[in-house]
Amino acid sequence: MLKKLSRNILSSDYILMALVMIIIALSGIFYAYNEFDFHYTTHLIFATNIQAMSWIDIVMLIIFGLILFFYGIGVRKLYPYSATLIWGIGAYFWVLLANMLFANALQSTPFPPIDHTLIKIDQWMHINSAALMRWTHEHNYIHAVFMVVYNFLEYELVFLPVMLILFGARRRLTVFFIAQLSSYLIGGLIYYFWPTMAPSGIIHSPYFLPEQHDTSMRFYDVHHFIKTNATDGGLIAFPSFHVCWAILLTYTAYGKKIFFYPLCVINLMLIASTVFLGWHYGVDVIGGAIIATLGIWFAEKITKRREPRAHQ
Repeated sequence: MLKKLSRNILSSDYILMALVMIIIALSGIFYAYNEFDFHYTTHLIFATNIQAMSWIDIVMLIIFGLILFFYGIGVRKLYPYSATLIWGIGAYFWVLLANMLFANALQSTPFPPIDHTLIKIDQWMHINSAALMRWTHEHNYIHAVFMVVYNFLEYELVFLPVMLILFGARRRLTVFFIAQLSSYLIGGLIYYFWPTMAPSGIIHSPYFLPEQHDTSMRFYDVHHFIKTNATDGGLIAFPSFHVCWAILLTYTAYGKKIFFYPLCVINLMLIASTVFLGWHYGVDVIGGAIIATLGIWFAEKITKRREPRAHQ
């Protein structure tokens, strides 16, 4: 079985698991650094509260994820479609686990926020977030559309990978997973060393939603040793992962025109909504686009090595 596994495993499989392990290791380092030095009181975010699970449950889940991932590799040449289905579920599990751990670990960043610098860059680019928010709220239809498309991303992040798994599109799925993890690693490290509170913590506007205030209040509470009640909202303003992931998802869907063309329209509006609704600074959009491009370039470079033609 080990010989069969070694024959079937691709360089992209190694890179995928390496990225997962790096992100999990960094999460552990950040957790430990906070535990032994800063003692910030962080809060489990993005519905990642697993306190109801026992250690046995967690270990069994991890073992199950490993079995799916490596068994899918082992039967890749014998049963290409079934292998992609099994491998895809296992890979999806590890990508989600790495994302959840890293998101929570990044909260304990000990560095001061750079929001004032980002606002200065926006001003240099003649972007006025408060004015854009006011204009958006004065146009009810546009505001409603932006609200819908902004929240649509979370459905895309679930729907598109699942569809690619079901279609057996292993190469496109691998590109997405590697691009997502690599861009998240870069963006997460940027946030850890140069954190942001988000526009709601700096800009005065009556149009911010409670969820947006939760984003900035969580940062304030954590770094003032206050047990936060802010459970909604996001985490990272710069670079914008809404922008990054919208680009990654659209690119990943390129081979499936039935998904690609609608996503082009939806995600262009989604990218605009991040600024017009006040979730992000203008420079965040540029940052998100850059790390998405880097992630796609890296993923494509990796997946072109020893990739069989079947199920691409």
